[in-house]
Amino acid sequence: MKLSAIALSCQPKILICDEPTTALDVTIEAQIMRLMKQLRDTFGTSILMITHNLGVVAKVCDTVNVMYMGQIVESCDVFSLFERPLHPYTLGLLGSVPRVETGRERLKNIPGTVPTLYDVPKGCRFAERCSRATARCKASMPPLVDAGEGHLVRCFLTGKEAADHE
Repeated sequence: MKLSAIALSCQPKILICDEPTTALDVTIEAQIMRLMKQLRDTFGTSILMITHNLGVVAKVCDTVNVMYMGQIVESCDVFSLFERPLHPYTLGLLGSVPRVETGRERLKNIPGTVPTLYDVPKGCRFAERCSRATARCKASMPPLVDAGEGHLVRCFLTGKEAADHE
């Protein structure tokens, strides 16, 4: 912690936190989160959070970039991400989070395995694991497009196309 205090004494403009709460119990996690918020509020420090913990994302983040195989697949404000997720990978991540109110016994999983970076698929990197994937998804990379109100998504099946596909 001493090294962290020295680094923060310079009042950095950005603090990069890579999995800051991994393997911590909830009490320590809460203390870390509180400290990060204090730093943000006291020094005006921006925090770049790299994490798989969607609970941490919900508590701390304003803007979220969901990445799959090193590529942004969805970008929006934190409220939109939890209220209106658009990319199938984001939907899979959110479906794997335990929720008390749903009463589900089993969590959903994302089928398949992540391809290696040595063998990156030609089209959408998530296509092989996506239940909505079409031939177009497997053949070409979808661009990152604005789906409305600054909510960006890298998927051919957004809006009307997704509704028609369901």
